[in-house]
Amino acid sequence: MSPPTMPRVLALGRWWSADELDAIARRWRAEVVDRLGEPEGLIATALPASVEGVALFAALLSLPSPLVLLSLDVRAWRTTPPLPAGLPVVLAPSEASLGPAAARLGLAPVVLDVPRGAGAAGPPLALLRSAGVIIFTSGSTGPPRAVFRDTAGLVAVSRARIATLGLPPGGGILMGVSLASGQAVNHMVAAMLLGGSLGLLEALDHRAALDALARPEFQFWRATPHFADVLGRCALTGPAVAPPVCALSSPVTRSVYGAFLDRFGVPLRQTYSSSETGLIAVDAGPAALVRRETVGRPLPRVEVVVGEHPGSPEPPGAPGRIWVRSPWQMAGYGFPPALERSGAVDGWWPTRDLGALDADGYLTLAGRMDDAIRTRENRLVNLSQVATALREIPGVTDAVVVPLDSAAGVTFGAVVQCGPELTLADVRRGVADALPSWSWPRSLRLVPALPRLQNGRADRRGCIALLGATTPS
Repeated sequence: MSPPTMPRVLALGRWWSADELDAIARRWRAEVVDRLGEPEGLIATALPASVEGVALFAALLSLPSPLVLLSLDVRAWRTTPPLPAGLPVVLAPSEASLGPAAARLGLAPVVLDVPRGAGAAGPPLALLRSAGVIIFTSGSTGPPRAVFRDTAGLVAVSRARIATLGLPPGGGILMGVSLASGQAVNHMVAAMLLGGSLGLLEALDHRAALDALARPEFQFWRATPHFADVLGRCALTGPAVAPPVCALSSPVTRSVYGAFLDRFGVPLRQTYSSSETGLIAVDAGPAALVRRETVGRPLPRVEVVVGEHPGSPEPPGAPGRIWVRSPWQMAGYGFPPALERSGAVDGWWPTRDLGALDADGYLTLAGRMDDAIRTRENRLVNLSQVATALREIPGVTDAVVVPLDSAAGVTFGAVVQCGPELTLADVRRGVADALPSWSWPRSLRLVPALPRLQNGRADRRGCIALLGATTPS
């Protein structure tokens, strides 16, 4: 595969050439070096959800410094471990308002100048030269935790994803506009390795999304269940065309999957990854053989074992804890050089997820280990199974089930994403048909859209707030 090159970018209906992005990135790189010297220690940024965010990402990854990738929401800047005092935070002009917040946290904001003019001619920026990227866990169940992924690993997993999915050189990638997540990092790196196009989709603009999905430049779309549901139901503004590979990393209901497949003729493929391990599995089979209920097979060079210990795997089909060993998992938690990898066993990483491997090597997820709770009635309930039952109710497009605290003890509730035609009574009847009474959610809230984190996953804390409750202590 060729060396990485700057992709051209489609954003807000406009194409930005690779040369335009390269000029912005080179100018900003020179400004950072002029103001900070040639930094080798940590450097941070909060990338704007725009073409300038892509250019700034490229500029900072051309420096040797490890890059700390912060959220645009400063509330997520209180991390574990805390951000180092005096950490330079490089901000694009559009994010200058974050400077005072950075200063209040003892950080050192560096607001870049607005790029003007074509800039001086010069060789293209040397991409992906950084030591690595620090991303953060979602923060849905506790403070975001720093995870260091070295650049060699990011490149290796992106090349493996490209090869496994059969994406051609020059192929384009479509993704949401949030650039702060590990998923966004993976897709920006993949776009540089492919040397093609990168499309940034606004989450609420289905007309622009339909137009972008139909463009022949794009061969891959990183979908979300919510957006797939919208595109499967909305009024069409042209032919129903989608990239040949549409992948998501969250469960999808039968109705959403079927509607999207019927309209676009392309299946929604599930993937499985984590901040600590990178991409683990993907359903990369022929379109006719994609299995909605599984996350596919592990990538080449990735090993997966299900069981209490990696040395004692469960038989095919039996559920258990998922262990992963791969060549691109994290270097450790924290900020280099102070990293720790507590919990690993002989190179195997113990995820917090439960699942089962069938005889054909397909992995099916069964929730998280902390999703199994013992209720105040002394019943053991798997909240993931309750969520799966809710998603199978006709009219439901997504659901989250969360543990709750009450005066009488631990219980649980559900936030259900659905259309206005569905009532609480409909959902309760569906639950009663599918589950025993002791596993019915004690609180239910119907919403048109679940609260979501910047990476597109459901915000569990936001769901708990919608239910007007607190998590068990």
